[in-house]
Amino acid sequence: MQIVGKIYYPFKFDSIKIKAHWDFEDDLKSMLERSGFRDDFSGKYKQRLKYLEESKEKCIQRSAWFEKLKKADGLYAIKFDKSQKNIRILFAFINFKGEKYAILLYGFEEKDSKKQSKYSYHKAISVAQKSLGEVIKSD
Repeated sequence: MQIVGKIYYPFKFDSIKIKAHWDFEDDLKSMLERSGFRDDFSGKYKQRLKYLEESKEKCIQRSAWFEKLKKADGLYAIKFDKSQKNIRILFAFINFKGEKYAILLYGFEEKDSKKQSKYSYHKAISVAQKSLGEVIKSD
């Protein structure tokens, strides 16, 4: 089984420079289907993926959409409008199989900042770092 692959949910996104950890899409689908936010999310997600593909590490220049996480070495976040759901997608830029990719690692809905909460950045970062370790180990 491959540890990274193409993006198929909530739509197929053909990219040669963005891949997803194999758990990422199942987690994202589970979160979005429960929330009823999928349709609104899809358009915003597509915009951000296109921008990420074009801009790569410079994506953080668009700070309303992207940020480099300060206390998580090498991790970035795709941000979505907080008005409905405060969804974040954590990703990293890595060399994988001889090519540089943005690897989508973990999506979550940030609900609070308590470190032990399953809805906090702290918890999401640990999940993303574990997924990133699996990707690096498989290379």
